[in-house]
Amino acid sequence: MKLHTPMKISASYFFLLALLLATVLGCKKEKVNPVSFADDINTSVRAKVQEPLELKPQMTGTATAYEWLEEGKVVGTQSSYIFTKQDKGEYELIFKATNKAGTTSLTYKIKVVGKYADGILLVSNTNAAGNGADISFLDEKEKLTPNVFSLENNGTKLSLSTVSAFRYANQLYITAAETPNIQVIDDETLKLVNINISNSSVRSISYFSTTDGKTGYVVGGSGSRRGLYAVDLNAKTIAGTLLTGTASAALIPVMTYNNAYITPVLKKLVSIKDGTLQTLFTYPENVAGIVKAANKQIWMGISKGSSANAKMVRLNENLEIQETVDLGADLLLFPTGEMISAGGTNEYIYWQETSTGKFYRFNTTTKKEELFVYPTDDGAGFITAWKVNPRTGEMYIIDSKSTTDNLPSDLLIYGLDKKLRKKIAGVGYQVKDVVFPK
Repeated sequence: MKLHTPMKISASYFFLLALLLATVLGCKKEKVNPVSFADDINTSVRAKVQEPLELKPQMTGTATAYEWLEEGKVVGTQSSYIFTKQDKGEYELIFKATNKAGTTSLTYKIKVVGKYADGILLVSNTNAAGNGADISFLDEKEKLTPNVFSLENNGTKLSLSTVSAFRYANQLYITAAETPNIQVIDDETLKLVNINISNSSVRSISYFSTTDGKTGYVVGGSGSRRGLYAVDLNAKTIAGTLLTGTASAALIPVMTYNNAYITPVLKKLVSIKDGTLQTLFTYPENVAGIVKAANKQIWMGISKGSSANAKMVRLNENLEIQETVDLGADLLLFPTGEMISAGGTNEYIYWQETSTGKFYRFNTTTKKEELFVYPTDDGAGFITAWKVNPRTGEMYIIDSKSTTDNLPSDLLIYGLDKKLRKKIAGVGYQVKDVVFPK
């Protein structure tokens, strides 16, 4: 009988032990952890109608099944999902990832806005054929699409002689001298709302304002009948009688402030609230306008008089005079020069000296005025609109070349540095208003 040596026994023993251990470990179940999502996933998402949005949440772990649910219905079974909607609104989408350890969920809140929500609208007074008006669209990359209003409304046109657009809530109130005088459209889709308001007895209707979406005022009339006329949006009527105390009101947009309408009427600045007119200030010369500036400041302009310089007057939030600053002796600051600002986002106030066509700006911090731009030097012939972009502080000036309606308008964009940044040709016909995104 052959005997094993101790070394051979030991080696065999350890080999068998290792084999047994491997077998035991091989039979042990592998632990599975639930799927987890990255902490930095943005679940509050903004999308545009008709534009696909890919949702692909970053996950840790392996899932064996996926579900995307909307209103309790399964709409997808992959790890990613292409979300598309035809209508704007608020939507909720739930994503579930499942494995042996259970199910992990992620909820998306998606706000879908209209295709025109983020761009700039240019409102024309007429069109190439002279039989209506339209709106052009400048997207975020400054790509121009003309006639988007008629495109979105099956060829329907805005009223001929359209003058302005006023935004309240999610609607634009388009005002025209021709009937219908007020047309209401969705400010993101440009679809017409079923509101058309007219009064053929009030001529030259130009600007509309509302503080509640139920009532408002238009600037209309001519000669001694020019002033403010009450509008009832529910009844779809424009009053035929001038609001007492507003005769010869300035032909400029009416500012709304603390649920009141504030506008110059010759040498007065008046406030209308709940149908009652109150005279806030009276000056020896005409009040040129009133605008909001940075730091919650309100500034009022006073035109040059026969023996007094034009002035800028600072008001506080209660519309009480805080400071008066004289402007240069050569500046007129007439109401027709239409004082504008960036709506309170920077310190500048702009206006056009209509006698020269030059634009000036007043710095509400330094209390100094300066020549801003002279569009004629850049080839402009006939300026029909100017607005300040509240996001960038740039000024958008419309050159309609002449009073001839069938010539296309050009857009000149000037930076805060007073330089012409860009010129975009053919943005409409006799463009009268520029509407920036909310």
